[in-house]
Amino acid sequence: MTDTPESVNLSDVSSRKVDTELLNELRDLFTRAEDQKERYDFTWNGKAKAYFEAATPTTKTLRPQPEESYIYADDDYKEKVNTFNDSENLFITGDNLEALKLLQESYLGKIDMIYIDPPYNTGKDFVYRDNFKSTQKDTDVAEGSVDEDGNRLVKNEKNSGRYHSDWLSMMYPRLKLARNLLSDSGVIFVSIDDNEQANLKLLMDEVFGENNFVSDIIWKKKVFDNNEYIPALHDYILAYSKNKAVINFNLLPRNEQQLSQYKYDDHDGRGKYKFEKLTAPTAGGRYSQATDFVIIDPISKIEYYSNTGNWRFGRKTIEHMLSIGDINFDGTLPRYKLFLNRVKDGVSANSFWDDVDKNLNAAKQILELFGKKVFETPKPIGLIEKMLKISTNSDSTILDFFAGSGTTADAVMHLNKEDGGKRKFIVATLDEPTAEDSEAQKAGYQTIDQISRERIRRAAKKLDETSGFRTLKVDKTGLKEHVFKTAGELTQENLQLDVDNQADARSDYELLYDVLVDGALEYNRQIATETISNEPIIKYDYLGELSGVIAYFGDNLTNELTREIAKLKPLIAVFKESTFNNSSDKVNVLEQFRVISPETKVKVI
Repeated sequence: MTDTPESVNLSDVSSRKVDTELLNELRDLFTRAEDQKERYDFTWNGKAKAYFEAATPTTKTLRPQPEESYIYADDDYKEKVNTFNDSENLFITGDNLEALKLLQESYLGKIDMIYIDPPYNTGKDFVYRDNFKSTQKDTDVAEGSVDEDGNRLVKNEKNSGRYHSDWLSMMYPRLKLARNLLSDSGVIFVSIDDNEQANLKLLMDEVFGENNFVSDIIWKKKVFDNNEYIPALHDYILAYSKNKAVINFNLLPRNEQQLSQYKYDDHDGRGKYKFEKLTAPTAGGRYSQATDFVIIDPISKIEYYSNTGNWRFGRKTIEHMLSIGDINFDGTLPRYKLFLNRVKDGVSANSFWDDVDKNLNAAKQILELFGKKVFETPKPIGLIEKMLKISTNSDSTILDFFAGSGTTADAVMHLNKEDGGKRKFIVATLDEPTAEDSEAQKAGYQTIDQISRERIRRAAKKLDETSGFRTLKVDKTGLKEHVFKTAGELTQENLQLDVDNQADARSDYELLYDVLVDGALEYNRQIATETISNEPIIKYDYLGELSGVIAYFGDNLTNELTREIAKLKPLIAVFKESTFNNSSDKVNVLEQFRVISPETKVKVI
């Protein structure tokens, strides 16, 4: 241990890790700029800036919202149970680019599956225009077209000269950051329609690599459309892996139609079976002399030759099947019995999904929960649940950073209820205002995130799901503005004020999350509050010696309290700068930890 506690300077945004790989790619981009005249390249106006958007560290933090972190204990949705301290599910409100940056170090390589339903760029929906600063900020905020930091959420009109470029620039940094979060075996699914499917495919190829393309799934979203041209009854879902070599998709249970094919009962106790062709496929002109022979019906003595030149099995296997009566000669060519108990436990998913919920089901699901149509374009639970079934395990972590109405969280809870799993979700959505005079506003929901949280609560009550969620909001760091100024902009007065750099009175939980963000610790671990020597402390992810964080943010740090905290031997002990009257007090605390728990990291904010 050093002579002074480790100082956590939350104002030092340069200490946040920068993606060196991304910066190297950016360097290569500029290097290749002179050699672009006669070569294929996927680019657009603003691509270089989009690189910078992904590489620039965030100056934001996550502010906990315990008051929003609750589920219902009664069918009338009135009795609340707070789940902030115990839930492993996260609900993040705010710009998803900032949310992804805040997740980077804490969840690097830890996400098993990502599903997003981004704006389709139809000319009617909104896209983020990152770092767009308006000189008419106050007016724009009042009109709802920018947030309090000046970031504009704009309607991307089709007559705009940057119609596709703006959409690509919005998606690119988010996908880059999302890829970092995926585990090696992780998979991402992205919903899209014809407006940007072609561009999204090229973008995903660049971010994830063409060799990691898994499928372009066709989802039949409706059964009828009165469009005068050829009606589009489907959407696309592009699926990519982090590393295709190590993904392992689960099989899906057979549906009733597939099970009904096994309609024959065997009298020897081997169960149900169906008849399959005995001839082998010969794609690519395959031929094997070992499987080219005559099969003789033991009763009629008729000889059969494979019309493809090959049988599915070798001579010894077929002779055994003949001896036990597993080959049928009623048709033109012999068939064999395929028993249900001898096939795999399920079937592989294909790329055409017409067997899951349609958009109409999604609208009904919202109506059943709220009694009103409070969200215009939800995705159905069954659609996302199918993705979860093929790509996650019982303890997977799922991310959706375009959460919308909260369908992904709902689908996770449904699947956990179905198979007893303990999957966790992290969802993020913007607190975008609901439309004026909409059913949502009439029902009292002013922003989209309010609808999403309420949807999760009501769905959880119907499912008897009690894990709940922990609400966090992307917010300013809570530091005084001068701490972000350059040296030339600082005055002596500013330097004196830096002794206490908190801009407002921060709660203990808010200070704790500043520590978690700075320390790249996961945000969904258990929190416990206790009293030691009549003073409140916070235990975060503390499981015993040398685990988790213990924080004391009070102003009465006595020797006795210091010793009691040190005796717990946490991995990290955190105190507030204003707690100490002078530097000797810090040295005293450090000395006590040096004696009692030398492996504890002592930090001061």
